[in-house]
Amino acid sequence: MGSICRDCPSGKRDRMAPIAMSALDLGILGLYAISLIAVGVGVARTQGGESDFTLGGRKMPTPAVLLSMTATELSAATFIGVPHAAYTGDWSYLQLAVGALLAKAVLARHVIPLYHRLGVVTVYGFLAERFGALAQKSAAIAFLLGRILGSGARLFIAGLALAAVTDLSISWAILAAGLISGAYTMIGGIRAVIWTDVLQAFLLFGGAVAVLAVLAESVPGGLLGLFEWGADQGRTRILNVEPLFSLSNGRALGTALVGAFFLTLATHATDHDMVQRLLTTRTGAAGGQALLGSALLNFPLTLLFLLIGTGLAHFYSVPPAYPISDSERILPLFALHELPDGLRGLLFAGLFAAAMSSLDSAICALATSWNHDIAAPRESSENPLRRIRMTSLVLTLLLTASALAMAQYHFLLVSQGTDLNLVEFALSSMSIVYGGLLGIFALGMTTRERGSPTSVLIGLIVGGSTGLFLFLQPLIFGSTVVGWPWWIPISAVITFTLAAAARRVPVLPQAKPE
Repeated sequence: MGSICRDCPSGKRDRMAPIAMSALDLGILGLYAISLIAVGVGVARTQGGESDFTLGGRKMPTPAVLLSMTATELSAATFIGVPHAAYTGDWSYLQLAVGALLAKAVLARHVIPLYHRLGVVTVYGFLAERFGALAQKSAAIAFLLGRILGSGARLFIAGLALAAVTDLSISWAILAAGLISGAYTMIGGIRAVIWTDVLQAFLLFGGAVAVLAVLAESVPGGLLGLFEWGADQGRTRILNVEPLFSLSNGRALGTALVGAFFLTLATHATDHDMVQRLLTTRTGAAGGQALLGSALLNFPLTLLFLLIGTGLAHFYSVPPAYPISDSERILPLFALHELPDGLRGLLFAGLFAAAMSSLDSAICALATSWNHDIAAPRESSENPLRRIRMTSLVLTLLLTASALAMAQYHFLLVSQGTDLNLVEFALSSMSIVYGGLLGIFALGMTTRERGSPTSVLIGLIVGGSTGLFLFLQPLIFGSTVVGWPWWIPISAVITFTLAAAARRVPVLPQAKPE
């Protein structure tokens, strides 16, 4: 690693580190990509049919599901965005973990066991039981649209990092990551997703710990010295209590807790991308344990990435000999210029693991929902496994296109001077349809009356439109008037209120369940 030259002009480092990945680094990345495909092929050889593809035969071990959940939640937005948030600010992001823990405790106790008792293939099967086939299909379509946008944002952030360390443009970087994820998911289904996520979880943790160790070496006193420096600089502040609540500032304590609580309720109760692996366990209690375990593991992992961001701020307090003006790529730039061969490859393997662990589960969940909730096959003679694999291929292409569109939207926001960091951009993009979905699921779980399919449909449309309007605020008003933590509560309340007006809305004819 380059040393600090205190006597040099501007304090710049005395040498330029390599600006290209070595053959060893590229070999590690290549071996990692081949391993993912090999896992998918290995799982496919024991594939028992569509049930194995979508639910893993409902016999996946709880520890594997827990690690898979953790790897998916620690997406590229976390791997790149959380260090970026700490590098440019403080540790207030940790407030979100508290709200998420509270929500997961509720879901683990009440919601996941309910889904297991009902024996649903997707979470939208609950709505079929509660409101009928129209509600099931409408919610699944909302999920499909929202997940394509949300996963597209995550894939775009991964493309940022890949483009920073290669000669690839962001567009080609997005295509590369998307197609590899789609390949092993299409081959092996949810079991391939879970087992590759286990591999990717260890890569994630290993790469992050290695980076922190290198950063700690550059600080007198190691980790303790880094923490003391961060505290002196005001960079380790977690609680933002002035103001306690804010309409526009998503980092105020009360606002962050509310936002994280409702976001987690939505993601882990109404988003089949997150719930699907929890349905693969043998019992609902086991699924709840995996969910709660991921919430507890989230705290030390978030602290790890925040420490990395603070370490980067300390490391670059003396300007280097290479440009670092693009702070959103600060971790990839550090890895490229400062990490030794091999370790650099390990870190980027961890980064791509973060990206793919989010994308693979999205592909599998979307394909499952499409074939069970939206366009179930009518002919029993059609091979369901082949059909769901072809759907996975199409969805891979759609998710890649979404990532390219999200890249353009993010660049537009940056050009307008918005202060939305990468992780907030990823979270806000997922919030577009979550409010509508959460409102419908809350109605189904808190009321005994059957309700009207028409009112459910109206609620979803209005709730989703509200979420989209809030997401596009910067373009409409030139700034963010309502912060992203409020988007889901606002949309959910509107949706719940409209959908609850069941007796005052004529009932549309329902399609018979497939």
